[in-house]
Amino acid sequence: MSTVVFTSNSLRHKAFAAIINNNPNIDLLKVFHEDGSPLNELIKKREKNIIELGHLEARSIAEKDFFELYINSQNKIQAISEIVPRSWFSSKACLEILKELNPSQILVYGTSIIKGEIINYFKKKILNLHLGLSPFYRGAGTNYFPFVNNEPEYAGSTFMYLDQGIDTGEIIHQFRPLININDSFHQFSNRFLISSFKTYSKIAERNLKFGLCEPFSTNNIKNKKRLVYKKSDFTSESVIKLYKNLKNGMLDKYLLNKEEKCNNVPILQQDWLEV
Repeated sequence: MSTVVFTSNSLRHKAFAAIINNNPNIDLLKVFHEDGSPLNELIKKREKNIIELGHLEARSIAEKDFFELYINSQNKIQAISEIVPRSWFSSKACLEILKELNPSQILVYGTSIIKGEIINYFKKKILNLHLGLSPFYRGAGTNYFPFVNNEPEYAGSTFMYLDQGIDTGEIIHQFRPLININDSFHQFSNRFLISSFKTYSKIAERNLKFGLCEPFSTNNIKNKKRLVYKKSDFTSESVIKLYKNLKNGMLDKYLLNKEEKCNNVPILQQDWLEV
């Protein structure tokens, strides 16, 4: 009953693997880190844009504060970790290695898009954490753009079975971030990441003990908002809009009317899972 992790190589991704490894009921066999740090790559691309760079550097500092403790406390995980090339998870070489390892489940978070035979071969054995509420927000920055659009009720995490689409798999569980009125954007974002990783660990543990988690149907969701964002949608204009919303009391207004706002954006939750 072993587990394999597919993730990227930023601090948040290393912390994710460490939190999964911290669960004594999960036998973590191997961690594959996709080469490169998405955050560092973004910073390098935006180094001439003061507005975008400022937001990204603040995120980098906050992530060190939140995640380095988890990473530094791990010894075993270094021995089972391996760096792989970008898009390797969709390759035949990856599939052959996974056939040999024969894990009971594969936990995916923060990789490039995974395609191909591996999804069919390990059908319903590949779980994915999507940082956003599907089907409402899909693609990139899906817990960034709800705040740009002044609708925090659309922020959250979705745990799903991986399929061939982009954030379209069958949904296992969803939840929203805990937001405090005095939080900075990066504070509640990173605190929510840690909660998401710990929730993922609980889902993975139950999956091993009791078999497949029963997914939800999204056919009856009446809210028809469907937005897909790309990395190129992260612009100076979006950063300015985000901080303007925060300055104008977006979080305060959301918290005062949270129940009403969230009722308009239904999420799918397992009754056995307490966040």
